[in-house]
Amino acid sequence: MSRPLSILRLVANTSKTSSRKTYNLHIPCYIKPNASARRTGITAVGTSRVDVSVAAVPRDGAANLAVSQVIAEVFKVPKSTVAVIRGAKAREKTLCIAELAIGDESEEEFVQKAMQKLIDAAESKLDSK
Repeated sequence: MSRPLSILRLVANTSKTSSRKTYNLHIPCYIKPNASARRTGITAVGTSRVDVSVAAVPRDGAANLAVSQVIAEVFKVPKSTVAVIRGAKAREKTLCIAELAIGDESEEEFVQKAMQKLIDAAESKLDSK
């Protein structure tokens, strides 16, 4: 099965961080702004993108910030590590979670777990309806 996520390994420049495997996780998303507050969150996970609904309006970066917050909550990372890297003024965006440490997991295992987090978030949204 194809997955919407991609992971990029960061090259460490210092010996202090060379033992840690750090990655950036890229997540292609389709954003649905102006949703009701109860619909905010991951609504679907497809083969090419993740659908995210937010209550924020697409004005002055409010929807981008809201999408970043949703993704940060799903992955339990600080909001400051999540950024829109493509499509800032479009509904189709690519978000990046920066400098994730994956420990002893392989890249494939990490991507599978990340996909499962997104799927679980979408399913919990369906269960709450």
